[in-house]
Amino acid sequence: MNDDGELWTETFRVGSGDCGPDGFLRLPRLLDFLQEIASENARVLGFDFPEIGERGPDGSPVRGAWVLSQLRLRIDRPMQWREELRIATVPWGVRAATACRDFMVTGADGTVRAAATTRWALMSPVTRRAVRVPAFVAERGGVPLSPFGEGDAFARLRWPDGASGVPEFTVHRAERAHIDLNGHVNNTVQAGWMLESVPESDISGMRLAEFEIAFRSETLLGDVVRSESLRLAPGRFMHRVRVPDGADHALASSVWTPMS
Repeated sequence: MNDDGELWTETFRVGSGDCGPDGFLRLPRLLDFLQEIASENARVLGFDFPEIGERGPDGSPVRGAWVLSQLRLRIDRPMQWREELRIATVPWGVRAATACRDFMVTGADGTVRAAATTRWALMSPVTRRAVRVPAFVAERGGVPLSPFGEGDAFARLRWPDGASGVPEFTVHRAERAHIDLNGHVNNTVQAGWMLESVPESDISGMRLAEFEIAFRSETLLGDVVRSESLRLAPGRFMHRVRVPDGADHALASSVWTPMS
């Protein structure tokens, strides 16, 4: 809407390429929508690619790249092909060296379809490491939507080592089509990889109701990773993307509910 702390809103139409065979919006495409509106709002507010105090080889100022650090998403109602969605977003300050941003997704009738809370780190494209978020980013933040509340918005995601059961997995190679403007596999791709490793028999007749993800390290062009899903209980899973026999690149949890 404007750059004085009020909600920024945009309308998105769910296209056929955004949906699965059931006609409902896929998770990666919903995350794409959130990413796009966050980027546009940051541009309007003047901190889409802020200077971070570093200098490039030619002595010019280096601009930082925003990367998603954590996301918690609640989906109240599936979103369908040809549906128009109104997405609102607002940044609301800095916590633990990350910039916070909330989202609310509503349908044409005004009912809430989904809500998300996120944290974004600022990365140096030179060192590939996180850098301090500029003070003016916190100063330009608006009033939070608070779909989950502050303080307990994110869980401490940990892979349940020693848990019974064997994780299902798929193997992926990071290809050019997966690499984004920041030079690594986009967060939406990794989320999609995670859900691909969930057996269809475990979620038949169900829909995704909650999804939380935390990113640990970059996945770069040519990397081969293993996406694993472990069933904790009916409709509840842990997920991770990792280097085979190596470090986790991302961890996530999901909750599925019967399709009404």
